[in-house]
Amino acid sequence: MAGNERMNYEIKKDKAESSMSTKNFLIGTLIGAAVGSLTALLLAPKSGKELRVDLNNQAYQLRDKTDHIRESVSIKGNELTSTVKDKTTAISKKVSEQSVGLVKKVKGLTSEIEMDSTANPVDELFEQNKHTKSDIQKKLEETKRAFDETESKFNTK
Repeated sequence: MAGNERMNYEIKKDKAESSMSTKNFLIGTLIGAAVGSLTALLLAPKSGKELRVDLNNQAYQLRDKTDHIRESVSIKGNELTSTVKDKTTAISKKVSEQSVGLVKKVKGLTSEIEMDSTANPVDELFEQNKHTKSDIQKKLEETKRAFDETESKFNTK
């Protein structure tokens, strides 16, 4: 079990590092593009007015790219949040079901132990004897009645 947990941990760690390196790559790409664009504009032989227009255009393009990246990051974050919530709910439900099953097993074992401890063989013999005593009493009463009937027949003759 510990081996599986370790392997899962390593996989999650690799994914986190991979997403971190992707993030760093994107940030580096954006910064490099901005610096490269700025350098190209500043070194290009253009007039001040043309340079300002080009800088303005590049700023708008950079803002659009940033907005696009922000939106995609927001969407991915929402998807990740939804996935985490679903998995957490599923795990908590599974743990709850297993704990209920475990409690039932423990209660079943406890009741079996209680039944075994209350089922004293001596008590069982007394219970059997109670039934036997009542049967014997009934037979004695029947015999007494029969004896009384027979006695009354002889006395009346």
